Amino acid sequence: MKVQRIFALMLVFFVLSTAAVVASSIWGDYKGLNVARLIVNGNTAEFGDSDVPPLIVDGKTVLPLRSVSDALQALVKWDNSNKTAYLFKPNVHMFFTTEVRKDSAIVPFGVVERGKQADFIVFAQVDNLKTNIDSVQVSVISPSGKSVITPVVKSIAESKESFWLKVPLYGVSFDEAGTYVVRFAMRQSGTTDYSVVSEKQIQSE
Repeated sequence: MKVQRIFALMLVFFVLSTAAVVASSIWGDYKGLNVARLIVNGNTAEFGDSDVPPLIVDGKTVLPLRSVSDALQALVKWDNSNKTAYLFKPNVHMFFTTEVRKDSAIVPFGVVERGKQADFIVFAQVDNLKTNIDSVQVSVISPSGKSVITPVVKSIAESKESFWLKVPLYGVSFDEAGTYVVRFAMRQSGTTDYSVVSEKQIQSE
């Protein structure tokens, strides 16, 4: 009986240990560390084979800086000489208008008729920009995730901490019903990639 009891206890211990291992590595492992899942605004972040995923280290979750900057819609810069990462979060507020009245009043909109093709202006108010940029890029994404227009790039001759900017868009087709997303991206001076720093929706009904 004693032997059977010991065997039973060993079996229970093995099952519990196995369950703990499975639970701790449910999302897999990366170089011996447990992987965590990252969900941003209801969407699960995807990581390729060459990417470093979110990891659990000593009971704490460690997130890749690029994922954090994308989630915050921020700019990130890596200085390899002093092994320092810089994160910049500018404030960018957008609104759209197809009409500027004679009294200089701007008439914004956020809803369009499905099937309509529109020309409109994207007004952007930027402040708290603590890094230099050389251009911005505006794109429009359909409800199905397709780019509606060729992204419009506007050069920035002199980078400032705060400024207003208007970017005209032509021939934007709202063929689908649902939510269109206007993305405002910046490119830091001396880099080649654009990072989205603001998004605003237009409803097609």
